[in-house]
Amino acid sequence: MNYAANQPINSASVFSAYTGTFLTGSAEFDKNVLLKTEHSRFVQSECRQLAEAERFPRHLAAITETAGLFHDIGRFEQLRRYNTFVDARSVDHGRMGCEVLLERRLLAFLPEEDAELVRRVTAVHNKRRLPDNLSGETRLVAQAVRDADKLDIMRVVLNEYAKGKLDELVILHLEESDRVSPRVLAHLEQGENPDIADFTTLTDFKLAQLAWIYDLNFPHSRREFKARGFYDQVTATLPDTPQINRICRRLLEHLNAGIE
Repeated sequence: MNYAANQPINSASVFSAYTGTFLTGSAEFDKNVLLKTEHSRFVQSECRQLAEAERFPRHLAAITETAGLFHDIGRFEQLRRYNTFVDARSVDHGRMGCEVLLERRLLAFLPEEDAELVRRVTAVHNKRRLPDNLSGETRLVAQAVRDADKLDIMRVVLNEYAKGKLDELVILHLEESDRVSPRVLAHLEQGENPDIADFTTLTDFKLAQLAWIYDLNFPHSRREFKARGFYDQVTATLPDTPQINRICRRLLEHLNAGIE
């Protein structure tokens, strides 16, 4: 019982100590370290809210919160080595995160069984689809982290859209174009979440954000996606074409059906 109560405190101190080593004093580089640090803490908070809303058992809720905090731990080494957040141009940040957690023993404050669960979730959280071989608890935590991650990424990118001048790292170095790439369009027409490897334009990225609606696992997440106005805010930035409007209407219908 004390373990679950103390876990968030232990995880926060370990996370801060590790991520702090990536700060260089260069404002241009450090802003991206701080971006991912803030994102990780927001995802931790989103995990806490989701676990409470979905009535996770206390111990599983604590593990979920810790997994949310560490889910992107591989991003920091990725940024230092490659100066990008694009996995296709560098390394799979989920797999790298799992390796970092193991090699640096960042989860030593956890029982080994729980640490292994968090490492497993970290390794798969960024996959287009979760592997079929995940155990029940691991799958549940992975689904929660993926939902929480999506909710906070929406916050991050909508802040970017509001600025007008977009950060290349945040928008994955994509071309600012109204064009929709054929493979992205094909996935959307089939009611699927597009593959990030197929993105070539910012419009692809925005439509893929909306297609996360197909991959939200919990009623809480779908309610929050709608209540926070994410659908309306993204669609307001999209080209007004019959093709895109048709895709967006289908997505809204799917979102509403998942809430009712």
